[in-house]
Amino acid sequence: MVLAVAASVALGLWQYDAWGTGRAAEARDLSSATPRPIGQVMGGDDPFPGQDLGRPVSLQGEWLGAGTLYVADRQLDGKRGYWVVTPVLVGESAMPVVRGWSAKPKAPVPSGEVEVAGWLQASEGSGASDDDPQDDVIPEMRIASIVEHVDADLYGAYVVAKSSTPSVDQDLSPVTPGSVPEVSTSTHLRNLLYAFQWWIFGGFAIYIWVRWCRDTIAESRTGTVEEEQVASSL
Repeated sequence: MVLAVAASVALGLWQYDAWGTGRAAEARDLSSATPRPIGQVMGGDDPFPGQDLGRPVSLQGEWLGAGTLYVADRQLDGKRGYWVVTPVLVGESAMPVVRGWSAKPKAPVPSGEVEVAGWLQASEGSGASDDDPQDDVIPEMRIASIVEHVDADLYGAYVVAKSSTPSVDQDLSPVTPGSVPEVSTSTHLRNLLYAFQWWIFGGFAIYIWVRWCRDTIAESRTGTVEEEQVASSL
C-alpha cells in the first residue's frame, strides 16, 4: 500500500508539473527574442518544443510551390480571408510557412531557393472538418491536414513569415504573431487530468488496504469467538 501510494503521488506530481510547465511556456512572449536557426530549435522528426512557442527562427531551403495551400476563415483588420501557406524544404523535411494574408484563395506560387525569418508556431487542432480534402483550402493550420498535400516529411510546427529573401509576396498582407489564434484554455489539460487520475489511484489503494485490514480483523475475531464457544462446550 505504501509503495502504491508513493508511486501514485509521485506520478501525479510529475503530471501536474508537466501541466504547469506547459502552460507557463505558452504564456511567455518570445516574439522579440533573438532569432535562432531552426536546426537549433527543433529537428524535422522532433515533437514541438513548447518552450519555444512564438520564438523567432530563421531557415533556408527551397520553396515547394506545388504544396501551396490556403487556410480559410482568417481575420485581418476585421476582414475575413485566407492565410497563404507554402512549405519550404529544409534538408529532408519541409516547414510550412505562412507567407501572408489574402482576401481570396489565390496567390503567386513561389519557386527556387529562399531564406525565411519568422515566428515558430504549434499545429492547430480544434478538430474542424475539411469539407473537400481534395482542394487546396484547409479549415485550420493543422500539420496533419497539410501532409496530404506535400510530397515530403513535415516538421511538427509551422512558421509565420516576417520576411523572405528573395521576397515574392508584395501583394499579400503580412501576418503577425498577434493574428495567430490563441492557445486553447484546455492546452495540456490532459496532463492535469492524468495527475488527478494518479492521485485517485493512490486513494483507491488506501481504500483497498483499509478494507483488507477490516476483513482480516473481522475474520480473526470471528475465529476467536468460535474457538471460545467450542472450548466452553467442552
